[in-house]
Amino acid sequence: MSINLIEQLQSGVIDQLTEHSSTFFGEEKENTSTAIKGTFAAILAGMIQKVSHEKGSRDLHRLLKSEETREFDIENIFTRSPQTVNGLVNKGTHFLPSIYPGRLREATNAVAAHSGVKKFSSSKMMKVCAPLLLNTLGKQVQGNSLDESGLKSLLNGQKSSIGAFLPDDFADKAELSAFGWTKKEKQAVVAPKKKAKVVKEVKAAPVVQEVVEESNSKAAAGALAGAKATGAGLGIFKWLLPLLAAIALIWFLATRTGCADESKVRSVKTTTEQITEVAKEPVKKVQNVLGKVNEAALTALDDISFAVGSAGSQMMDFIKGGAKGDGRFRFKNLNFASGSSVIDGASGLEVDNIAAIMKAYGDVKVKIEGYTDSRGNADSNLTLSQARADAVRDRLLATGIDAARMSTEGFGAANPIADNETAEGRAENRRIEVVLVK
Repeated sequence: MSINLIEQLQSGVIDQLTEHSSTFFGEEKENTSTAIKGTFAAILAGMIQKVSHEKGSRDLHRLLKSEETREFDIENIFTRSPQTVNGLVNKGTHFLPSIYPGRLREATNAVAAHSGVKKFSSSKMMKVCAPLLLNTLGKQVQGNSLDESGLKSLLNGQKSSIGAFLPDDFADKAELSAFGWTKKEKQAVVAPKKKAKVVKEVKAAPVVQEVVEESNSKAAAGALAGAKATGAGLGIFKWLLPLLAAIALIWFLATRTGCADESKVRSVKTTTEQITEVAKEPVKKVQNVLGKVNEAALTALDDISFAVGSAGSQMMDFIKGGAKGDGRFRFKNLNFASGSSVIDGASGLEVDNIAAIMKAYGDVKVKIEGYTDSRGNADSNLTLSQARADAVRDRLLATGIDAARMSTEGFGAANPIADNETAEGRAENRRIEVVLVK
């Protein structure tokens, strides 16, 4: 399939995106244009790398097949309110680590250096561009009924066209083996031979000399007095006694000083170890409750704006609070078309936020529960609640969450949390809840 995606994006997205994002991020227009073209090329390069592996190809195809495609109004995105940009940023934040695991910062920094924009701007541009590119590719996959092989062929066909927009060292910075990067073996470092130490005579400081000389004098005087008291017939011993006394005094002072220093070192070491243990305690507390932590995914959470009261916000409060509570979180802004299990528009971002948390805490498993109000047929309500719970699971699957970490159950109109006699109560009862099972 001979489609140049960069050219396709140029007419529909890149020109408008350059115009508005240069103002939004406070960058020069020419630099912004270079950065955006480089960003789209960089994301495509990451996708080409991803489809070079069977699992990556399968995951990306599943995501694009379920992508809700639409026409983006770039001007409104940047001029209506900051929240519209944040919606794109949140989606990009979820997706990008899957194509640049552990190397996303290096990728964005390479584009920044190549284009002349700030690193912060490059990072945000990457997150804004990712959903726009997913939308474009989703149209290709869905409109042309592309299977995994067709998607792989489409992406690999972009290699020559994106090369002109990528930084020269991008493949190495981002570690893209599909573009020729190879892991270099570490060479053994041979330690240089140590030179023989030359022991120099060290003269004692004047203060020490005075103490020693004074002590020697006293010791010598005492020894001499003792010798005189016992008579002058000691021969050579009357000269040795003062010397032995001086040696004994020096040995005593040296060992005493050494003990004092060792005591101080031991005291400092103990204090340092205590401080280190206290500093590590909060991290251990979270890890013990939720299991292993993916540091890269945990860092990515900092870029997500959780809506107040959303399921993601509830889960983060649960984690930060030491995992106190029942571990049950209710979606606040997740909507479905009436009588349908199709997630409505941008409300799916709330599901994506849960995915980001699950990526950070890889041992966490969840149960997704669906509920309806009491109107209509009980069996139909049960079926609909199950289908909606399954839809949430499928969206989490599309972001890369392992199916073994999730289960679903629909309860229909059971377990209402509000009065079904009022419209407000029925709206509350129509809900999806996520329950931590580990």
